[in-house]
Amino acid sequence: MTNADVIRSMTDKQLDEFLAQFEVGDIDYAVTFCDLCKGSGNELGLDCDGCRAHWLTEDASAYNGLNGWLRHNGFEPYRDNGEDGKA
Repeated sequence: MTNADVIRSMTDKQLDEFLAQFEVGDIDYAVTFCDLCKGSGNELGLDCDGCRAHWLTEDASAYNGLNGWLRHNGFEPYRDNGEDGKA
C-alpha cells in the first residue's frame, strides 16, 4: 500500500489530524518528502514537487511512510490486505 493509498483510505479524523499537522509544520518534511534529496544529493534528479510526488508512490510501511505517522499519533496503521486496507 502506497502513501497515496493510505491518504485515500484515511478516516475523516485521521485526515483532519494529518492536514492540521502538515499545515503547522509538525510533520518533519525531512523524514518524508525531502529525504530523497539528502545525503549524496538529489539521487533521483527531482525538484521538491517531484520528491513529493515520488513519496506518494512509495510503500507506506517504509521508514518514511505514513504508517509510522499513524502509529506515532495513536492510529492503527494500514496494511494492504486486499479488503478495506485497515490493519
